[in-house]
Order: sequence, then C-alpha cells, then structure tokens
Amino acid sequence: MRARWAVGDKGVVLLITLMILVLIVTLVWEVFRVGARAAQTGAFGRDSIRAGLVAEAGIAAARVALRVDWEDNRYDTLDEIWSRPVPPIDLGEGTIHIVVEDEERKININKLILDNGNAPDKERLAVFRRLLEILEIDPSLADAVVDWLDNDEEPRVGGAESAFYLSRKFPYKAKNDLFDTVEELRLVRGVTPEVFERIRPFITIYSSEGKVNINTAPVPVLMALSAGQGEGDAGEITEALANEIVEYRKDAPFQTAKEIGNVSPFISDLYKTVMKDLLEVQGTAFHVRSTGEFAGTVRVIDSVGIRAGKAIHWRYWRVE
Repeated sequence: MRARWAVGDKGVVLLITLMILVLIVTLVWEVFRVGARAAQTGAFGRDSIRAGLVAEAGIAAARVALRVDWEDNRYDTLDEIWSRPVPPIDLGEGTIHIVVEDEERKININKLILDNGNAPDKERLAVFRRLLEILEIDPSLADAVVDWLDNDEEPRVGGAESAFYLSRKFPYKAKNDLFDTVEELRLVRGVTPEVFERIRPFITIYSSEGKVNINTAPVPVLMALSAGQGEGDAGEITEALANEIVEYRKDAPFQTAKEIGNVSPFISDLYKTVMKDLLEVQGTAFHVRSTGEFAGTVRVIDSVGIRAGKAIHWRYWRVE
C-alpha cells in the first residue's frame, strides 16, 4: 500500500506543481510574443492564433506533468500530479484550462476481436455488452461493433456488414479492421449522436493491452468488469460495490491488480475466476484536452499521447 504523503512530500509536490505553473506562464508569454509578430490578419485571426498558442502551452505543461510522474510510475491513481483537477489559469487576457485522463480507465473496443481478426474475444465482448446495458444502450450494438472489426462479411445477429452500409443514402463498406479513432464508431450501425456521446467517456482504442486501470476506472466500467461468468458463477459488481472499490482505492491505491481482492472476498473470487486478465494498475496512454482563450476567442487541442519512459508520442491531435 502506498504510504500517505508526509509533510516533506507534500512540499515537494507543491514545488513541482508551482514549477509547472511557472513553465506554463513562461511558455504562454513567449508564444504571445511569437503570435503577435506572426499574425498578419485582422483582430479575429490574430486572437485565434494566440488562443491556439495558449492551448499548445497547456499541452506542453501536461507533457511535463506526465514526464515528472514517470519517475515513480509503479502505478497510476487519481491523486497524482497529472490527474488532479487543475483550475483555469488566468493570464489576464488569456486563460488555459487543462484536463488529463488516462485511457486505461476505459474499455478498449479494438480488443473485442481476437488478434487473428476472425472471431470476438468472448470475455471482453461480454464486458462491453454489460457496459451497454449499464448505460441503457441496446446491447445488440456490441454485435455491430464486432462486425465492423472482424474480417468477414457475415453479419452477427443484431450486427451489420457491408450489405447494410452500402444500402444507405451515402454508402460505404464495413471496415473489417480496427478503429483508427474513437470517432469512427459513429459509422457503425446503431450509433446515433446520442448513443455516441453517452458511451464516449467509457471507451478507447489507445490502451496498450486493452486492460483497465482499476485505480482510475469510473463506476460503470468497474461494474462491467464482472461480466462473462459461467452458469456456475453467481453475482456481479453492483453500483454499490463499484462505489466501495472507488472509496477503498482513495486511501489504499492498488499496487498490483490482484490487490482488488482486498476489497472483499467476493471481489477476490471474481478476480481469480473472471477479471484476472482484464485488470492493471498503470497508464500508458493519456488523453489531454487543452482549452486556450484569448480576448473571447477559444481554441481547443484534443490529443492522445503514449508515454514511453520520459517521452510522449502523440497518436491523436485535433484542433477545434
């Protein structure tokens, strides 16, 4: 169990946090200077450039926080320098708002299919179907997602292959391959804008092994992890039990996946029989969303980076 912060430790954390904030301010005023020189358009164009540069400064600050955290990266929790909520940073005319979360807190939809692409991973498919039920989404959507991923043209019950998609007003074929972005899910049968927004916070394509970090997973994901039991297994992770896990990890973060069994004998049994291959305690992929505002103009950078040692390799980058 991770020891509680001593007074000296708290001072170190505060110092690191202040150093990062100083870096942010330094970066922002530097990009202001560059932006002012580079902007050749009107006031709106100039402010848009500056807002974008402010957002980039937020990304740079998040990268520093993730690199600092790597020094002690045995496990990742919601009480680390990268994961703590950061209030908006006011720079007078400019403001930065940064949100960072690990992608391992979510269910990886690319892992619903086996590596050979021929058949679904039954255990992970059961977990995903259970998540849909928890979110009050038609669980047959799971079949449509598998059909989008697998390498055949034979639709599953409740699924869809190219024959369905080619009959649409704007026709296209089923991909029969992995998702390249989470947004690609909107092409799948049954994924309306409302369904996508409901499920988006709980799914990813970026986690390296498709395992869930039990130190950061939200309640719906924790509840879904008990799916895939055989007829001889009884019980599931209820909302109350998921909340119990969340409360437990606040004071005693899980250093290894099997420590989730410390919460209760029932959870211990579930870990041994169902969840052993689904859990981890570290993060490798991180979603960083940085919002820069200048003179009423807002630009957002939405990105996903993969942490490899002290390096962050950006896999996704979108400017809004």
